[in-house]
Amino acid sequence: MFIVYQIRSVEHTRKHYPGLACPQANGGGEGVTIAVLQRYIWFVGPMMPSLKYGVAFCDNGERIPAAKWTPEITAKYKELKATTKTPLRMWRGMIVIPAFIAVLAVVAQFTKHRKSTSDKELAAYVADPHPGDIFYASTGGTLVRTENSATTTNNVYALFKVIKIEGDNIVLAQGNASRVSTPDHFINEYTSGFWDDLKDETTTFSETPVTISLKSLKQYNFFSIVPHKEDDSPGRISKIVRPDK
Repeated sequence: MFIVYQIRSVEHTRKHYPGLACPQANGGGEGVTIAVLQRYIWFVGPMMPSLKYGVAFCDNGERIPAAKWTPEITAKYKELKATTKTPLRMWRGMIVIPAFIAVLAVVAQFTKHRKSTSDKELAAYVADPHPGDIFYASTGGTLVRTENSATTTNNVYALFKVIKIEGDNIVLAQGNASRVSTPDHFINEYTSGFWDDLKDETTTFSETPVTISLKSLKQYNFFSIVPHKEDDSPGRISKIVRPDK
């Protein structure tokens, strides 16, 4: 993981001293402006300000290198620096980061709890499927092998309603809304709102039955169509909804 931050500088104060002679001006007749600055780290806000430092300019705008500062310029800079305090806002990032981490921890804990509840509910429904249950599932599709790889094609994502249980088989009816995943058009079921969209689009269920193995469902949570063909790939149950719950 990479953490990207910036080193920045902020000018706290600036003061003009018309009586100070600029060491770079002819005859030393021009005044001097001194500014007090401070470096800090920027990461979701300013944090960890370092020691202050100064810059000095002649009235003509030319910067005076620190090596050419006169004792008078140095003394005025020290006076100005002594009265320049680091604002509390320069530590804002040190408050934001723990708060951000705390929010992430709460979200992670909530997500973990919700997933745990969802997994327990799914396991209970898988162990005892009922007619009327709605499976949010993919069929698995057909495995296509090449010399160096294997992919699946025609993997159908849809809502399936349980019609009946016959021995080791579960007879389902597929909803009229579906998505088909192919190597050229991959379907990502984890896209936000994916299953909600399919649910909203599903208004009827087909009269042509789809049969899956109850044993495969209970053992592996697989959506395994029967009779099984050699190149069939097992599908996945994302969620089961029991209408009376």
